[in-house]
Amino acid sequence: MPGAQEKDLNPDTYIGLSLPLGRHQQGVFKRTQTLLEQTKSSIKNLLLTRRGERLGNPNFGSDLFTVLFEPEGTETENKIEEIIRGSIKEFLPFVSVREVTFSFSGNIIKPRIIFSIQQSQLTLEEVTLELPSLEANTEGDTGGSAPG
Repeated sequence: MPGAQEKDLNPDTYIGLSLPLGRHQQGVFKRTQTLLEQTKSSIKNLLLTRRGERLGNPNFGSDLFTVLFEPEGTETENKIEEIIRGSIKEFLPFVSVREVTFSFSGNIIKPRIIFSIQQSQLTLEEVTLELPSLEANTEGDTGGSAPG
């Protein structure tokens, strides 16, 4: 049976599906061809799934959405990093999180996760998530009035 590295080198072998799901030119869904590419997709799937949301596996997912309504700051960043590291350690034990950094764009918190996998410790990859912050959910909404 071929190993992960041999599968990564074979252009005719696909590892899994890329998220978000959608139509793709080569078939119904975009597929991943390398273990790193599939791992990025798996990390997004894990972290953006709420615990209890997945049928048949209610413990799968993360508690990221529980901190969305907390004010921006170091304490919130620490909570988010703790949730990210804990969820990945529990469900993707072959992934080593090297660093989690944060950037802010308007009312969006963007955790950037730099990671490697056991099969390729020297190769670093990154995933960036976009999470709405407290301010995005509490600022006054004008109701979207149309221009007159």
